[in-house]
Order: sequence, then structure tokens, then C-alpha cells
Amino acid sequence: MFKWAPWFAIVLGGFSLVLLIGFSDDLFPVAVFGLVCALVIGFMEPVAVWWRFSSDEMISRTVVGSADDQSFRMAVGNAVREEIVWEELPGWTETRQGFVLETLDGGSASLSVPHRAFASDEDLASFRTLLEEHIGPAK
Repeated sequence: MFKWAPWFAIVLGGFSLVLLIGFSDDLFPVAVFGLVCALVIGFMEPVAVWWRFSSDEMISRTVVGSADDQSFRMAVGNAVREEIVWEELPGWTETRQGFVLETLDGGSASLSVPHRAFASDEDLASFRTLLEEHIGPAK
């Protein structure tokens, strides 16, 4: 929804402007209503995401991860620590922004590891090699 709401708002706003400018005064209330809805839709999801991240201390904290031949580990301060053995990750994909690791729960959840999480290109290549060795080739 975060991705498509602004586009929907732009299209709705465009149609509303066409109604406002190009048609009779009978459609003025409809055009104004469309513009108001476009503004609400355009700002609703970005504001909701900002609110979720700023109001939840756990979500806004930095996740630290590490990986070796046995497992992939993540930690959020001292509050949450998780270790996932490679066998629990059936597949992975690399996108322009990072890696998406599938989990065993039928694809309803996945783990994201952004490229910016690595200190160097060598660390990134090393993680990719671990994924290829323990999970298999990227999907």
C-alpha cells in the first residue's frame, strides 16, 4: 500500500483537476471532494509508516547481524536475539537494494538484509557466497 497509494492519489488528483477546470460548475463539489480524497490518500500511508517507526522503540532500533557456516544471527540491542540455522531458510533472492531470505512458513514472512548493512564489497560477496553454499543459487 505504501508503494501504490501516492500513485493512486496522483491519478485521482489529476482526474479531479480535469473535472474542476474542464467541466461545468455542477461538478465543482465532486472535483473538490476528489482533491481532498487525493490529499488524504497521498499523505495517509507515509504518515502512518512514519508514526509506526517513530512510536515503537523496537522497530526504530538498529538490527545487527552476523553469519557463519552454522547460522545467520540477528540482534536488536539486548532485547531480541535470534539465530536461524541455514536449513530454516529454503531460498533467497538478491534485489538492487539487498537480499531477501525466505523462511519456512510458506512465504508469508521473509527476512531482508540491505546491501548498506555491509561494511565493504568483500563482506557483501562473502555473505552471498555463504548463501550460495548453504541455501543454493538465488531464485
